[in-house]
Amino acid sequence: MTGQRRTVLLTGASGVVGQAVLREAPGRPVRIVSMARPGGTPLPAGTEEVLGADLAQPRFGLDEDSYAALARDVDTVIHSAGLTEWGLPDERYKPVNVDGTRRVIDFAQRAGATVHFMSTAFVAALFTGAPHRLSDTNVTTNYVRSKLRSEQLLRDSGIRHTVFRPTNLIGDSVTGWTSRGQIVQLMSDWICRGRAPFVPVHRGNRIDVVPQDLLAKAVLRAVELGDDEGAFWVTYGDEAMDMERAVEVCAKHAATLGRTLKPVPVTDPDALDPEELRRLPPPARSYLSVLRDVSEVTRCSGGVLPTSMPELRERYGIPHVEDTDAYLRTLEYASAHLS
Repeated sequence: MTGQRRTVLLTGASGVVGQAVLREAPGRPVRIVSMARPGGTPLPAGTEEVLGADLAQPRFGLDEDSYAALARDVDTVIHSAGLTEWGLPDERYKPVNVDGTRRVIDFAQRAGATVHFMSTAFVAALFTGAPHRLSDTNVTTNYVRSKLRSEQLLRDSGIRHTVFRPTNLIGDSVTGWTSRGQIVQLMSDWICRGRAPFVPVHRGNRIDVVPQDLLAKAVLRAVELGDDEGAFWVTYGDEAMDMERAVEVCAKHAATLGRTLKPVPVTDPDALDPEELRRLPPPARSYLSVLRDVSEVTRCSGGVLPTSMPELRERYGIPHVEDTDAYLRTLEYASAHLS
């Protein structure tokens, strides 16, 4: 089956991962049917085959004949659709993240298709045996739990599948491009503007971010090779920068904008004075709360996220990219195009 041209149903084609996949697909032996919800975010100009469908509806909202025809045509699903916003009630994630995955499983069983599922590296924080317990009030908990449930559904289904677990995504490794700003760009911009009184990070944590094109390259290569099992941590692991190095990158970027970024203290979240936090302006409290929660996720994952990067480089030809270089390019792109 290796080298066979495959017909891929790409769910979430208008999302950050979906658009990264579409940018990496030209020239590869794949035909992509881009599934996007009618009335949702427009797909990039030049997207060749667009399927207006809704993952939250039975049969994706298609009539039986259209659904059956799609199942006859497709042999692979890249399942990147999902609600990725943090901080929502558990029930908000269920229709798309959990029930949507059930519908993808039903479709794959009918089509005899392999599924490549885009999960999150943050699931490590909820694994049995994690060194610390992730708090129920953590802004990421409900989102991460929905991804873990989806992984379990795929395992229980018996269908052929892989799971990709990326950490927080940043822009393209070469250009910094991204289809839209995400949490990393938002938080970094706040720091680069000199508004962070400190950054809360647990001792020993790495700041693990990965360029979105590396994820897209990995999953498309898995499709090309016909891989149909395995879980891949798309992270830098022990290669990832620490917070001090991340702040240095922010200071370097700020300097190009004519700003002098004063040293930003890195503080253990467990040592924070609640009274001091209450005296800060509301926006600062909000940003610091999210940073603290992300640090807690990493701490619950052992401080350094699991990684499959060596395997991804060897098996899938993923280029060796320094995370600090890619992070700087992301900051430059965001300043020029997303501010």
